[in-house]
Amino acid sequence: MDESSLRLLEAGNDQDFVRLLKEFNSKFEQQFTPVGLDSDLYRRLWYVVMERLRNPAATSTHQACLSTIRILSRDKSSLPEVVDKEQLSVIVKLAGLVTEEEALERLNQQINYDVVTEAQKCLSNLVYNSTSIQRMCCVNSCIPGLMCRLKTFRDPELPHTVKYFDMRLLFLLTAFCADIRPKLRSEYHGLTYLIEILDLSLKTAQEEMEIHSYGGYLCQVIFKDEEGEVVNEVLKVLYNLVLHIDKTSPDEEEYAHCLRLSTILRALILSTCTTAEKTDTLHSNTVNLLLVMPPAMYDELLPSMPQAGGNVMCPPPVVTTQPLAGATAQVEAACFTEVDDGESGHNDGSGCEYDGRDMTAIIQLLDFLDARINAPGQSSNKSLMPILTLMVEMVQANRIIRKFVRLRVLPPLRDVSKRPEEGNTLRNKLCTLMTSPLHDLKHLSANFLFILCKESVDRLIKYTGYGNAAGLLASRGLMLGGNKPSVDYSSGSEDSDTEEYVRVRDMVNPVTGRYEPPRPSPLEGMTDEQKEHEAMKLVNVLDKLTRNNIIQPCRIGEDGKPHPVSSVLELQEGMGIRQPPQHNNDSD
Repeated sequence: MDESSLRLLEAGNDQDFVRLLKEFNSKFEQQFTPVGLDSDLYRRLWYVVMERLRNPAATSTHQACLSTIRILSRDKSSLPEVVDKEQLSVIVKLAGLVTEEEALERLNQQINYDVVTEAQKCLSNLVYNSTSIQRMCCVNSCIPGLMCRLKTFRDPELPHTVKYFDMRLLFLLTAFCADIRPKLRSEYHGLTYLIEILDLSLKTAQEEMEIHSYGGYLCQVIFKDEEGEVVNEVLKVLYNLVLHIDKTSPDEEEYAHCLRLSTILRALILSTCTTAEKTDTLHSNTVNLLLVMPPAMYDELLPSMPQAGGNVMCPPPVVTTQPLAGATAQVEAACFTEVDDGESGHNDGSGCEYDGRDMTAIIQLLDFLDARINAPGQSSNKSLMPILTLMVEMVQANRIIRKFVRLRVLPPLRDVSKRPEEGNTLRNKLCTLMTSPLHDLKHLSANFLFILCKESVDRLIKYTGYGNAAGLLASRGLMLGGNKPSVDYSSGSEDSDTEEYVRVRDMVNPVTGRYEPPRPSPLEGMTDEQKEHEAMKLVNVLDKLTRNNIIQPCRIGEDGKPHPVSSVLELQEGMGIRQPPQHNNDSD
């Protein structure tokens, strides 16, 4: 936009005005950074466009004007100089965000939803890029208008794009302006209306698929693209509103809302979208919302199984065995038996039913965790933290979930021929995360497995190996043994050893967690002096590595945590090694 074009905009007719704006919009439509206009040209272009938007007789130019405002609103640094309350109110009204009284007055007026959508996009950009505009939108008609239109989402004539950008704008406002969240919950009854939208979306998708619910719980549905986009935005708004609810003691109204929402979230966990990427987004937003729900709500994810005749969609367990050729050694044959995450049979975690409950939602969450670990480039705090944190909270808060997940993740051991971190099962992948350089992931994955083991040190070492568990044991002061669990777990045993494991149990290396066949001791045939000499050689090597700052030797203190020693020679006190005579030092 040069000087001559701007002058023509300021003085030209509607036809020239629209033509020049369309040229400008077409040029910068896909450029999501500031257009680079001179500050004076930027300001003049903004004002001439806003003047047209104020003119009710120039409605034919409004859509082009709003497209230009949307492009100009990408410049964060220039917005405070050009936007004031009056100009913002013009865009808010063009977006149809008015009070209930004004909405009733406009009831019989024809609405141009293309203009409404462009105005919504402008507001989204403005709110995202300016803190002053965020504050203005909290006190003008923006919030009342959004909540008023929220009540009309059942209207089939209301376009999905309008619903989507309404929810997008409400998400931005609740994310940036925490002080409006209590008002939305109490004064505007936001939780009630937002939960209604989710319920309506699920029922609409059910009707389109011509499926029915059983036992009051929604069956799996497939969302169309537009409906799925709205649902995702609603979930993000609900996250912001539920975030500050007291998880330990919600009030009566909050508890009722969370109770209803939990049932809907279960249905969303079981639902899909048209593509795997969109399904992942849906499940990710659902997991995030579950994470801020009171733990008492987790039980709502486990409905009682339907009576005879009810159908539960659940993939059958797959059990594969691969016997070792020949019959030379029964012990080694036991090590190489491969099975999946559970044993076939009733109530063993291999099906969808456990203790009379439908565990399909928990299976889906475990599959989501597995998919997140497998995704290339996704082994990061951002992608894995929410689902790992949720699983930790679930198994800690709900006994049925913990017992079922343990059967899925830590089934009775059979194949101990490989290290715990080697393989494709969820246990193998979590053991790998236990030594991740990302501290939070390492801590969460170790804590998850530790809780599944009912905080038993011996059981954790059995399933993960001492090498993988050392970090958790050191941080908790458990390197000398276990303390009393922080939670009162059930007393019933859930860890009966299989025959295959019992045969090789005494030959499993506790450090690596794998079976190692018997082999001769390297000290066999040595005299006591030779053994002492080899021990001192090891001490000298450790001392050299310590002095070069390659390693830091430690001793386990009374608190069960490692404490560094200043010299390797201090380790001799605990090893019972006698310093050899000086004249023997040259016998290497």
